[in-house]
Amino acid sequence: MRLFLALLGSFAAASLAGAQTVRIAPPTEVARETEPRRFSEPHLAVHPGNPNHLLAAAFVLPVSGTLDEMRAAQRCATFVSSDGGHTWRRQLFPFVDCADPQVAVFPDGQAVFLALAEVPGVLPKRSNWLFAVHSPDGGVMWDDAPTVVGRPHDHPAIAVDLTSPARKGVLYVTTHHEPRDENGELVTSVFVARSRDSGKSFDDPTTLIPNNLHNFGEMPAVLTDGTVVASFVDDATGRPYFPRRRAWVVRSSDGATTFSPPLFVNDVCGSPPSFQLSALVADTSDGPFRDRLYFACRQSGGGSVVVTASGDRGDTWNRPGVAVGTSPVNADARRVMTMAVNNKGVLGVLVVERRAKTGDQCLSADFYASLDGGASFTPPAEVSASSCGTSPVDAIAERMFPTYGDYFGLVTSPDGRFRAMWPEMRDGHSVLLTTVIDVDGRATAPAAKH
Repeated sequence: MRLFLALLGSFAAASLAGAQTVRIAPPTEVARETEPRRFSEPHLAVHPGNPNHLLAAAFVLPVSGTLDEMRAAQRCATFVSSDGGHTWRRQLFPFVDCADPQVAVFPDGQAVFLALAEVPGVLPKRSNWLFAVHSPDGGVMWDDAPTVVGRPHDHPAIAVDLTSPARKGVLYVTTHHEPRDENGELVTSVFVARSRDSGKSFDDPTTLIPNNLHNFGEMPAVLTDGTVVASFVDDATGRPYFPRRRAWVVRSSDGATTFSPPLFVNDVCGSPPSFQLSALVADTSDGPFRDRLYFACRQSGGGSVVVTASGDRGDTWNRPGVAVGTSPVNADARRVMTMAVNNKGVLGVLVVERRAKTGDQCLSADFYASLDGGASFTPPAEVSASSCGTSPVDAIAERMFPTYGDYFGLVTSPDGRFRAMWPEMRDGHSVLLTTVIDVDGRATAPAAKH
């Protein structure tokens, strides 16, 4: 009888997920680039109290010329909307070789833009300086001088505390950091910086060296009481050549000053066909899965995206997790994922895919939702039909940037709606698009077993 009830519960959960309605609105064009420039890695933020106030960032790069020429021409831009994404105002920054942009809007309406680049007036003249630019009005105007955090950094990611009484509004930045030790050897670490004034200045950072392996710092998340969680993964391609990446999180209860020992998440990730980021998000709603953590990555051997969940703040996880969608194993298909949780406790996963080496040179984006804490997911809802380039430089662009980066814009608004942002090719132009995604219902905990 217990087995029957368990099977019945699993069937009911799967049926519930499949029955939910996911509605994708027609996309709106944010910006357009002329040949041969491309948008890449859009990041998206929304004002915590105003769903009409949106802020985005992306970097723009040419896909022709020498590597030095392309880097010299690469720039970052921000895009701000005050009418719910119908119209956008663009700001281009002068920083050379700009990449990995991130943005946030704070509860008081201030905003911050972070990225990696060469920074004028800062020596040595090298890339990978981590810097921030503050905005007093949510991204309409930006301060003249950036705040330089340091170098060398890679893949900065940000999270803002929006709920805790003690640290509401505090910004946390994590990066993959590779300083040199006293012997001149590279040391890989997880770097965490904190700003208490909306990115105008940063406190002394915390640098974590969790083990003697080559690690990649990845994503931060903040729980409702202000606990900071940061993720990292082993490098499966470096010695001692683990067959799969192991994923971990570290946790801080004092505002990212000190952290717990590493907490094991899973070992189902990668080694992917090429390097790509994992994703981490926390449920900060008042729903049944409040403070649940979700970690997503690409399965080893070129498999599907898999989501692993923790209901005890990262101590334990439901290994090996739940595969999202039915994508077949394909080592040549690049799959990148981004996650968000709305104020109803619904988890959304955006998966962008391109099969760059199999003759199918098109990019597609699908959205999946979970209303049961990551136990099951809705069938894929098509965010973007296959987008295919047709110009002579498209083959070069597809080889260099098969999915236009390692992350995409996905946020939730105060009204519970999801909003996605992604770049694609249309009529020979690189366009930055956005859309609204509605998911019927709210998260529901499974019935207790008897």
